[in-house]
Amino acid sequence: SVFQAPEQQFIAATVRNELSAGPQAQGLSQNEIDVRVEELLERLHLSELADAHPFTLSGGQQRRLSVGTALATKPRLLILDEPTFGQDAVTWAEMVSLLRELRAEGHGIVAITHDEAFVQAVADTVLELGGEK
Repeated sequence: SVFQAPEQQFIAATVRNELSAGPQAQGLSQNEIDVRVEELLERLHLSELADAHPFTLSGGQQRRLSVGTALATKPRLLILDEPTFGQDAVTWAEMVSLLRELRAEGHGIVAITHDEAFVQAVADTVLELGGEK
């Protein structure tokens, strides 16, 4: 799961170590972990921040890192709360691309969002909740 407040889920002192934690817990080889982490750093536009502490990142960078920590374990079901919040056009498009790839590979994705463009780009089923009448 990816929390709405990303900083509530960080456990490591660097961005790289944060992305490595899940795959390490899965018992992957160091080589597999390194490859997965480098790919995520690049795709999430966090490479230059690999050695930074997660709490020093901007809100949008923290959001991408929180999504990355979930993606690092290649989960069968990914639950995201406002995954595109605080993203610019480039990082928004990359997030959409990553999630579409996961969906195409058979991963389940549940996203809670107010971002209608994201819904249009990623969703195959939409459930609208709430709203005033």
